[in-house]
Amino acid sequence: MNDTGPASELSALLDATVDAVILIDSRGCIEVFNQAAERLYGYAAAEVLGRNVNLLMADKDRNNHDAYMERYERTGVAHIIGIGREVENRRKDGSVFPGFLSVGRIAKTHPPRYVGFVHDLTLRHQALAAVVRERDRANRYLEAVQAVLVVLDPNRRVTLVNRKGCEVLDAEERTLLGAEWFEAVVPAEERAGASAQFHAFLERHAQGPVYDEYRVCRPGGEMRTIAWRYVAIADAVGAVTGVLCSGDDVTDARRAEADARQAHERITHVSRLATMGEMASGISHEINQPLSAITTYAQAARRLLQADQSHNEAVREALEQIAAQALRAGEIIRRLRSLVRSRETQREPVQINVLIEELGPLTRADARMNDVRISLDLGADLLWVDIDPIQIQQVLLNLVRNAVQAVDCREHGKREIVIHTEMHGEDQLEVRVCDNGSGVSAEFLPRLFTQFATTKSDGTGLGLAISRSIIEAHRGKIEYQPNVPEGSCFLFRLPVIQETRS
Repeated sequence: MNDTGPASELSALLDATVDAVILIDSRGCIEVFNQAAERLYGYAAAEVLGRNVNLLMADKDRNNHDAYMERYERTGVAHIIGIGREVENRRKDGSVFPGFLSVGRIAKTHPPRYVGFVHDLTLRHQALAAVVRERDRANRYLEAVQAVLVVLDPNRRVTLVNRKGCEVLDAEERTLLGAEWFEAVVPAEERAGASAQFHAFLERHAQGPVYDEYRVCRPGGEMRTIAWRYVAIADAVGAVTGVLCSGDDVTDARRAEADARQAHERITHVSRLATMGEMASGISHEINQPLSAITTYAQAARRLLQADQSHNEAVREALEQIAAQALRAGEIIRRLRSLVRSRETQREPVQINVLIEELGPLTRADARMNDVRISLDLGADLLWVDIDPIQIQQVLLNLVRNAVQAVDCREHGKREIVIHTEMHGEDQLEVRVCDNGSGVSAEFLPRLFTQFATTKSDGTGLGLAISRSIIEAHRGKIEYQPNVPEGSCFLFRLPVIQETRS
């Protein structure tokens, strides 16, 4: 007959629990040791019943246990009983494991008896250790990466910043955490734009990362330029909980780019001056012609006035010629001044044919001095180009000047240059400068657009190299083709402005 009394029910209950349940008497001797305790400690119940419970304790708790029991009996002050705490436990094989111990006094027992529950914390400790390891590893990654890493919440407040970020910003982590990012580090003049870009990213974060660039201000007032990449941090339902901002300090790179740009502009300016120097003889002759005409007409007008007053019409014509020739000389000087002065790049919509015609006085002067005939074959209905006019005219002058020198091998009367313009497809405009000179040798062709490469005894080797850099900066292309039947043809193409027609 099965025993179904209260004792068997209590035994079943104790064996069903997953935690170790241990009952001890007032001396600390074990009275009850359930099956979970047997599994946890590795002892059979028969091995521990009647023995002191400190058998199951690691050295630290074992040495203190009896003193705790005696003090509680004497003072009623609980160190373990009714409080619960984490303790180290010892198995039969000597191994130690963490457990959470809860002890309670069994009511109405004299002398007192106690019940203890031990929950194994091994898995929890392992999980926490794994989390700590992952956190530490992530922190090492954050500290090792040579990029500024900042996490902002949707309200733009800093929730994380790595060591590199603190170094670049020259600020301590504690002063940055919780701060409103844009107010704390972005200069006032750039704050609105940077903030607007951040909010725009929050609205379209699903489209992927975005890039932005703005300056940050260090405590001493020094500005650093940072190139940022924004990546959204979202929860399980896709709501943005933060934004990871990865930044590269590009201050030095931007300064180097500015220095390189200035150096290139200076070289370009020097090249223009060199070209003007080469053309100086022809240009001076071109200016002398209207000046000589002005002198001649002025002397004629003076003689007419001295003779009598009946030559008013002739005097008027002479004065008109003086004015026209003065304007001609002034236009040549104006064009020279615009070409030789140092200036920053300035883009504007331009009709290429007008630009070429403006160069007429200068190119004709050089051509006339070298007995070269320049013909214009300018296409009609060309689209406009967005260019720096002075830089493109510099390219044209370089190409024309090279062509003038190339045809020197031809006898007088047969030296010809043609400047041709036309559309190339629907989105490019093409300009060709062709001559009937000696052409480019196959040996020199690979170095044609290389800096300091020249076939001239007095050449700098900068003209074509600078011309290529100018055209490429305008998103165009320059190249060489042999002319048919003889000579050279240099051409460049520029993207057009589709919505603006001539």
